[in-house]
Amino acid sequence: MSKSKNVVSYCDPISAQAGDEVRFMVSSLDGESFDGQLVRLICGDVSPNGHGYEEVEFESEMNRKYQGKYQPLRQGSSAEVPANNFFSELTEMRLEVAIYPTLIEGTRTIVSCGDDTGGFALEMRDGAICLIVAGTEGEPVELQSATIVRSRRWVRLIALYDAQSEVLSLSVDPLITSIGDQVTSKSWFGEKKAQANLGSREPLTFAARLRFGSRDQHFDGRLDDCRLGSSPHAEPQVRWDFSKGIGSDRIHDVGPFKLDGMTLQLPARATPGINWTGKVHDWTVEPSQYGAIHFHSDDLSDAEWETSCALVVPETLPSGVYAMRFRTKMSEDYAVFFVSPRDQDFHADVAWLAPTVTYRAYANVRLALSADKIFGSGAEQEVSNDEFLIEHPECGLSCYEHHADGHGVANSSHRRPVLNMKPKGGVWSFTADTNVTAWLSKTNEAHDVITDDLVHEIGSEILDHYRVIVTGTHPEYWTTPMLDALEDWLARGGRLMVMGANGFYWRTGIHASNPGAIEVRRAEDGTRAWISEPGEYIMETSGELGGMWRRIGRPPNRITGAGFAAQGFSSSGYYRRSDAWDNSRISFAVDGLSDSDLLGDFGNVGGGAAGQEIDRFDEALGSPSHSIVLASSEGHPPDMLLVKEEFSATGIPIPGVAARADVVFFETPNGGAVFTTGSIAWAASLAYNDYDNDVAKLSTNVLRRFKEVTPFPHPEGVTEPLGVPKHPDDIVSIW
Repeated sequence: MSKSKNVVSYCDPISAQAGDEVRFMVSSLDGESFDGQLVRLICGDVSPNGHGYEEVEFESEMNRKYQGKYQPLRQGSSAEVPANNFFSELTEMRLEVAIYPTLIEGTRTIVSCGDDTGGFALEMRDGAICLIVAGTEGEPVELQSATIVRSRRWVRLIALYDAQSEVLSLSVDPLITSIGDQVTSKSWFGEKKAQANLGSREPLTFAARLRFGSRDQHFDGRLDDCRLGSSPHAEPQVRWDFSKGIGSDRIHDVGPFKLDGMTLQLPARATPGINWTGKVHDWTVEPSQYGAIHFHSDDLSDAEWETSCALVVPETLPSGVYAMRFRTKMSEDYAVFFVSPRDQDFHADVAWLAPTVTYRAYANVRLALSADKIFGSGAEQEVSNDEFLIEHPECGLSCYEHHADGHGVANSSHRRPVLNMKPKGGVWSFTADTNVTAWLSKTNEAHDVITDDLVHEIGSEILDHYRVIVTGTHPEYWTTPMLDALEDWLARGGRLMVMGANGFYWRTGIHASNPGAIEVRRAEDGTRAWISEPGEYIMETSGELGGMWRRIGRPPNRITGAGFAAQGFSSSGYYRRSDAWDNSRISFAVDGLSDSDLLGDFGNVGGGAAGQEIDRFDEALGSPSHSIVLASSEGHPPDMLLVKEEFSATGIPIPGVAARADVVFFETPNGGAVFTTGSIAWAASLAYNDYDNDVAKLSTNVLRRFKEVTPFPHPEGVTEPLGVPKHPDDIVSIW
């Protein structure tokens, strides 16, 4: 296939069961027709010396040629109130709104309703506020402030039109929040004679201009206390209170007319407004202090493309990882989705848990594609999907980036082209996880595929169908319902295989109004690409404190026996067997392995099985005291750095063996057990030498023993962990 792409796609939903309809949205950039083919993905990693790329074509009525059509991507969030009689009958006006702009440059619409034939708008033009009304002579009338508003300062705008005096007026009043601003902040007032035609049969739009069905001139920043009245001399009858409906896509008019509306493209809510004092940090306690919505010109939660084709998942389609493959003469694209069993179809003892919440957090992540990042060099891309993402920033952002105004990206969705949730990409996230599914296929052990979405929605009931749950390489983002379900299942005797690292790290929410979208608030420490702003630690989706599960009080060590310790991406290390390798409790795991003291000194990610991000046993953080550490890593490069939460002050910490990966095993109640590999790179070593290696043998031994009905006996008399490396430079965890 050519490196360049001229076809791109996505599907919705990405988690499906028999009878569900999966819709596929395809854009052919030059209008060329394309062929569709349903495939099951076994391995999406094209790295040499690995499993090798493998897909299986399935018979389907979807397999045919389709007419190509270009479908554009339009970014930018806004809010909209449908057309109504109040708007159409306006002859006079009092419009009030408080703004907190975060980008000043350019023309940005604050409020608009109508067009040149009838209506009004407030715009910001390079920081100057402009009131625009339709004139009775067909030409718009404009009144622009002589002062420039400041970025990240609240300003109250009041726009009036008096039909009796035919006077248009505008006031711009900074809201003083600091002592120093009292010196420089000045109000401005201006007026102008005008014969205005305010009535409009169009919707009213916040933070964008709506013209001919398209939105542009998006405003970056917060809006609060928006009011509209039919008299310049009286209190406005319409008042939109954005503190109502937080966590939904609804905006509410608390006045008598109930002119409610809705948000578009998921702007940020649960955001401090003009009433915020800094004394309340939880919007659920005092919503009145959270009356703002933060809009961004580069928000994109739903591309809103037309459906190109749709599949009703047949009952005969086995559970697995699937995709519709779309090909033109010069390129191809895959729209990936996951098929899970219905209640009557659960027959396997093993399930692979697809980390669909984490996939959304990383959707279109560009860290490895940019220069001056620890993740990448910015070199020319060899992968067509990566090249396409660089060339098309309109595909939207991941939760690892900043909006154009510098605000962290808290929301991310799969309802748009997600270039890194496709096969044949870099060995990270989805592509890396297909090394796990390829290994499961190679073992010939029957297994199903389930998803984070189902666990969040159904809870532990879906986990109860299985004796063994196998994770992906990086199950990082977990909602509270997901974590509760997993712990409940483990307490009843479930067996968990963690085939990666840096899992169970960030508390996450799922939007009720858009289940395809997640929310992350990066609060309270952690290795993070951005930090939540003051007052924004509580998630709008659930009303819960966001941030690291470790800081919230539920560190991953309690579940997996290890937690995030360090990260480094230049190369990978290897493991050395511990002095507990021959303990009878883990004899099932090491049976048939070589006599070498080293484990995993090979692999397709950095040349070893211990790399990228690694987890360490730490009893102080809840790693069970009866755990066995089978092996610990060595040979890490200088850039394998401790994560930030491991130390309390900046400086040069002595890593010792604290920057290490640990392979951990322990028993759980009711005959269950947990095995964790401690490294994201582990899965990329499984297929080495056609799976004839100790990493694959150890993993397969554990899988087969975990699948057995025989319960794991409780380790009587064990009071301290075995195999934990001792070193004078060990760093004490900061709790």
